[in-house]
Amino acid sequence: MIVPNSVRPGVAEPIWSALPTPTIRLASHEHLFHEGDPAAAIFEIASGVVIIYRTGLDGCRLIHGLRFKGELVGVGYGETYGVSAVAVRPATVRRISRAALDRAIDDDPGAARRVLEALTSELMRISDRLMVIGSRTAIGRVAACLLDLSARSAGGGETFILPICRSEMADYLGLTIETVSRAMTRLKTLGIITLPRSDTVTIKDRPALQTLAHDDGDGAARGRLCA
Repeated sequence: MIVPNSVRPGVAEPIWSALPTPTIRLASHEHLFHEGDPAAAIFEIASGVVIIYRTGLDGCRLIHGLRFKGELVGVGYGETYGVSAVAVRPATVRRISRAALDRAIDDDPGAARRVLEALTSELMRISDRLMVIGSRTAIGRVAACLLDLSARSAGGGETFILPICRSEMADYLGLTIETVSRAMTRLKTLGIITLPRSDTVTIKDRPALQTLAHDDGDGAARGRLCA
């Protein structure tokens, strides 16, 4: 989840500029595609945030990731989409058809490299998220998520708007909404973050937040910050 140095799965303008990329506008909570739909295109996010998720056997939504401006959605070569994609708020995406993409890959090795970079970045994000969920304390997961959102939605800025609500963050981190709320309150009490509004976070002590995000629960940070 914390991948500040990884390749962002965005579209390189010189490679894709010659391809037809019609713009699609999505309303809040409107789906770009559903799990099982024919995978006829990939999409670049031009504005807004898109949630990637799957539906569990019990009908609950399992959030796999978030996609921001410049990142790709629907990358892969299966016949159908393995996930669903829905806009958090109004969003704009550019559609790149699979047929046009295949032609670009055949004609330009650079296009193939960019697709490989996007797939590599996707795997890195999945690996990092599994590491965070599998080996971090609850407050560490929330800290990692806030650092990731700061890097990807605000360019590393200290103040940013949360693109997802507490319940969505809980689904994303494998926690309950109550645990997420307690962790946010704890970070605020410790002076690590402030919450100017319910949907806005300001990071006041980035080193402390980074320490928590990398703590596996056995280090000194746990006793000092997680009590």
